[in-house]
Amino acid sequence: MNILVTGANGQLGNCMSNASRDSQDNYIFTDVSELDITDAKAVAQMVKDNDVRVIVNCAAYTNVDKAESDGE
Repeated sequence: MNILVTGANGQLGNCMSNASRDSQDNYIFTDVSELDITDAKAVAQMVKDNDVRVIVNCAAYTNVDKAESDGE
C-alpha cells in the first residue's frame, strides 16, 4: 500500500520515517518543498500519480508567536 506522509522533515515526520523502515508498505515522504499541503490540486495530483491509499499529515506550523498574531 502506498502511504503519503507530509511534514517529513519535522520531528513527527522523522519518527514516522524511522518507524516505517521495516514495513512492507511503500511510504512517500514529502515536505513543503515537494508538496504544499494547502494546495488541494497538488495534493490530489500527488495522490493520483502515486496511487496513495493513506495520508498521514505530520506537517505543523511551529512559529507560535506568528501563529497567534497572524490568525489567517
